[in-house]
Amino acid sequence: MPVVVIFLLAFAFSLLGNYYYTQKAIKHDGQEIVNLLDNYIDKVAHELVALNGTVSANCSPQDKLRLREYAFNSRFIKEVGIYRDGYVVCTSNEGPRSIKLSNLILDRISDSKNQVTISIGNSKSGISTFFIYASVDNSLGLNALLPPERFSNLIAQYLKAREYQYRLTILNYELTQGSSAQSDYTESLTFDSQHYPFKIELKPTLGTYQYHYFAHLWQAILVASICSLLYLIVGYQLLAKRSMEYTLLSAIRNNEIELYLQPIVDIDNNQVVGSEALVRWNHPTQGRISPEVFIPLAENLGVIDSLTEKMLFMVADFLHANPSYQESKYVSVNVSRISLIDGHFLDSLTQFAEQYPHFVDSILLEVTESIDLDKQQLNSALNNLTCIRALGFKLAIDDFGTGYSGLNFIRLHSFQVMKIDQVFIKSLYSESNITPVLVSMIQLAKELNMKVIAEGVETEQQIEILRGLGVSYIQGYYYSYPVRPEALLKISEQDNYTPAAETAA
Repeated sequence: MPVVVIFLLAFAFSLLGNYYYTQKAIKHDGQEIVNLLDNYIDKVAHELVALNGTVSANCSPQDKLRLREYAFNSRFIKEVGIYRDGYVVCTSNEGPRSIKLSNLILDRISDSKNQVTISIGNSKSGISTFFIYASVDNSLGLNALLPPERFSNLIAQYLKAREYQYRLTILNYELTQGSSAQSDYTESLTFDSQHYPFKIELKPTLGTYQYHYFAHLWQAILVASICSLLYLIVGYQLLAKRSMEYTLLSAIRNNEIELYLQPIVDIDNNQVVGSEALVRWNHPTQGRISPEVFIPLAENLGVIDSLTEKMLFMVADFLHANPSYQESKYVSVNVSRISLIDGHFLDSLTQFAEQYPHFVDSILLEVTESIDLDKQQLNSALNNLTCIRALGFKLAIDDFGTGYSGLNFIRLHSFQVMKIDQVFIKSLYSESNITPVLVSMIQLAKELNMKVIAEGVETEQQIEILRGLGVSYIQGYYYSYPVRPEALLKISEQDNYTPAAETAA
């Protein structure tokens, strides 16, 4: 429908603009017609001057034949004559003659810059005749005779296509076309020749306006098509963005976001000490959508705060329903750095702490180090971290070692937990030089009184290496995939939890 409206508006504006286009076109067409007739007269005059070089003023039979041949080969000219000393002395039809030229004609020839003029009058038979005179010198020249209608036929097709009514005036002789020969021509425009004594008046008709409207209709279609295309492109992008944002926000409101928990285990006694809260999106039509898809999407769309708030309240519900878990274990919740520099998110944490003060101590907020902050953002983040610590939340730096700002971050603010990214743990298989890097990370954590959690642990070999490096807390598929809260409770209740890898074996 909007595309239809765009085209309708384009056509409406083209109708409004058609009067302007038509008036402008009339001025152009009128001048074009004058130029066309001027050029024809100039062309005939040039041919007459050239013909003069092949004939003499004696009007011999050969001269008469050459004049007749020229007239015969011409499309519009009926007769050609030679004049000398004010008299026509030879014609292509009758040969030698003695027809006196009027003084008016001779004066116009003399006054003309190119010694060319036109005239109109009646022949001896009473037929109206149009003449073109071209002098070779002051006393000698040639003239061409043609019916006035043939002269007007030069522009007939041009005018017919545009459906003008017109009046062509040659001296005092008028040629009028159209049904309104006696109309007042109040809307007509007049165009005078600057070289010869004729003028033309043009009057537009309804057909004229239609002609020029359809002549410019392609422009309206082109503009409407471009506007429609831009509308569809921009509209589609906005719709896609808004619809995805709406879908994600709707999922948060309609409980399509589900809470999963992955246990964190103390390898010294195989007991669960905590868990990390993770979310899964169970879309009603598309099924489960990976967090790797919708978490970055939430950040790009600016709804990551709402998603994090939803996680916190789901964790609060879990802790409220399971007080025994809360007494000895904790739940960690990921916090995007985008949220960390957002004052609104700090306000939501403050409200959460006021609503659930007895749960704050059981929640560990994990801040990733993978996003670099500029100086202003860093100052804002540090101030917010101080406020978060004051609310009673514990803080962990997540994915440590994957970014450039991690060392500076923990230098400027104290964290209780360091989570070593799984990329380092997976490298324990093949890269022996990764061990010194882990040693330095672990040593740094000990110096800063931070607990160390190794993420992404999947094998017994990795467990043994980490145990040898002094790492006690493990998170990964070796012990358990992320599970629903009820499944985590069963795991947590075991005194000596059997790793999932050993069970599978």
